[in-house]
Amino acid sequence: MSALHVRQIAAFLTQNIGSRIDLTDVEERPTSEQDNHLLTRSLAAFALMHLGGLPEAACAGAVTDGYNDNGIDAAHYDQSTHILYLVQSKWRQNGQGGISQNDIQDLVRGLKDLVNARWERFNDKMNKNKDLFEKALNDAKTRIMLIFAHTGQQGLGEHARRVVNDLLHELNDPVDIVNFHALLQGDVYSAVQQGAVGAPINFDVMLYDWGQVRAPYHAYYGQVAASDIATWWNLHYPRLFAPNIRMFLGATDVNSGIEKALAEQPENFWYFNNGITALCSSVSRKPIGGNSREFGTFECRNVQIVNGAQTAGAIAAAQAQGSPVEDARVTIRFISLENCPDDFGRRVTRATNTQNRVESRDFVALDGEQERMQTELQLDDIEYVYKSGDTVHALGRGFDLTEATVARACAQPESDLCVMAKGAIGRLWEDITRPPYRTLFHSGVSGPDTWQKVQVLRVVEARLRASATGLSGRDRLIRVHGNRFVLHHVFRRLREVGTGPDGLLSKTQVGLIESTVDSIIAASLPILEATYPDAYLASLFKNQRKTREVSQILNENLT
Repeated sequence: MSALHVRQIAAFLTQNIGSRIDLTDVEERPTSEQDNHLLTRSLAAFALMHLGGLPEAACAGAVTDGYNDNGIDAAHYDQSTHILYLVQSKWRQNGQGGISQNDIQDLVRGLKDLVNARWERFNDKMNKNKDLFEKALNDAKTRIMLIFAHTGQQGLGEHARRVVNDLLHELNDPVDIVNFHALLQGDVYSAVQQGAVGAPINFDVMLYDWGQVRAPYHAYYGQVAASDIATWWNLHYPRLFAPNIRMFLGATDVNSGIEKALAEQPENFWYFNNGITALCSSVSRKPIGGNSREFGTFECRNVQIVNGAQTAGAIAAAQAQGSPVEDARVTIRFISLENCPDDFGRRVTRATNTQNRVESRDFVALDGEQERMQTELQLDDIEYVYKSGDTVHALGRGFDLTEATVARACAQPESDLCVMAKGAIGRLWEDITRPPYRTLFHSGVSGPDTWQKVQVLRVVEARLRASATGLSGRDRLIRVHGNRFVLHHVFRRLREVGTGPDGLLSKTQVGLIESTVDSIIAASLPILEATYPDAYLASLFKNQRKTREVSQILNENLT
């Protein structure tokens, strides 16, 4: 039946997307070749529409297939979700075959060239959106969804899977940045059957210890197996979470904590987690289970999770790492929008994402050393705020806990804490009774010394921003993603940077810091090219082992 499936897929793509696809670069080719390009490009656009829930026009305009496409047939950056979609598509008329090692290597090569901003290796279709993709690469929130779509029936072969796994291991160490998703013939055909673009996500769910709210609007609540949530994630990410204010942020402090709880105490997970909120066009209970509230099966139509993307993503990540998520349960509520006002769903989304939360930094307020530093600085007319919600009134004479933490972390003799300040600053505040917090803040730390270090931080940041103007590629990326690394090495080079009677850096000191920044960058770039030529710098500078290795070579070269 595969030939019939491919024929029906071709008819759908031609009718719904084909008229929007640009074929001017192949209009002098034979008709059969033009037809193949049309279907290949339409399939790439369809992958974006299906997995990203993106409109037809945007997806068709994102097609980059053609001469010198460097393995990427479509590319789109969704600024609202911070997801960069990269697609390679293969149209196989006979519906046979899988994803070969060569296919994947082409896509991987294109990804590595993109994340290192090697624009000269891409065609004009890709380069027309260069500024937008540069914005994506410079944003630490960006996540990349790598998609391979084809009309064959088989998935990744053994060698192709190894290439994908090696890529994910390299780029997702230590923070998850890249996901890989394969769309096979069956996946594409199912989407076509459902009406394709933006098709509602419907599923049945087993709720334990369930209850309901009847008025003023109908909703069901209860507990769901965490393994079910992982299944939803694997089948429907990111479309299921499209209304969520934030998409999955990867290995943040909170998400790492969720994964740890699932790995170590899955049976207690319900007690540790706030749960998930989902909106549905309708929710109805099926007769199975009778009147028992112990469990019930519910039919949910047009499901959208509006709060809980971090919980769901962390559960899926924990399952992938072998944690027993089937032993964990999660609180969930399904709110039916059947008889609600038109804007009710938007109001629920906003309200459930604006609750005040206690973060690890909030507990720093319990440390008496912080109050001591604040008092010391007040004597010098410097404002220091360390409690959440407090703001500095005049930056020229004040700073906050975050700046103090980053500056002190980067001023340590070794690079490990500067890496933590870059990728997981919350871990530095995790426990105020022991390291790494006590390494940074203790009775021997003075307020004026911290203020001096913060001023160095600001000079370094300003120099990096100014010198990045007009640059591209790794010259720019090191200034964006390597800012903590550079600051660490500025402190190593300039061990003593004093301040004047007014507590501020002099122009001479500022100039010395700026020239040191320039020399560190100039010395670092050849090292990065020699040691990690294809690494995405956003990941590299969050990796302690790699940063330590680059730091060691840099220290030897600058000794």
